[in-house]
Amino acid sequence: MSYTLDTNILINMERRYPRDLFTSLWDTLEVAARQGEVCMCETAYKELERGGDDLASWAKSIPNFICTATNDELATVANISRDHPGWVQGQKNYGDPFIIAHAKRDGLVIVTEEGRKGPNTVDKNQKIPNIADEYGIECITFFDLLRVQGWKF
Repeated sequence: MSYTLDTNILINMERRYPRDLFTSLWDTLEVAARQGEVCMCETAYKELERGGDDLASWAKSIPNFICTATNDELATVANISRDHPGWVQGQKNYGDPFIIAHAKRDGLVIVTEEGRKGPNTVDKNQKIPNIADEYGIECITFFDLLRVQGWKF
């Protein structure tokens, strides 16, 4: 099984598990990325660039970690935008449809800290798991990823 990371995973890792204190966690993630088990779509990476810290340069330095969008992904993003016109709110969640499209194209599981919203939620309040459900894409949390991979620190 392979995974694609929502931007919030790396941002939360940086805040809660700094690289200078949790080196084995970060090293394990890097190895998984190099082996093609974990990746991040290009648009999610661009969200990291807006952060103004060194997290984006760290991600960019890992071979095979950042995946470029394909025409198939862009078509899925267009479908998501058509079906949920109020979902993307400027830069706030601009990358979310791309994360779903990337997972759909490559059969990946999305790793995100976003939780599902209830039924009849308006588009502007939707979360990645809600829309991913429509495409049959599984979403798990960061701790779920650690457990499934058997990573312990």
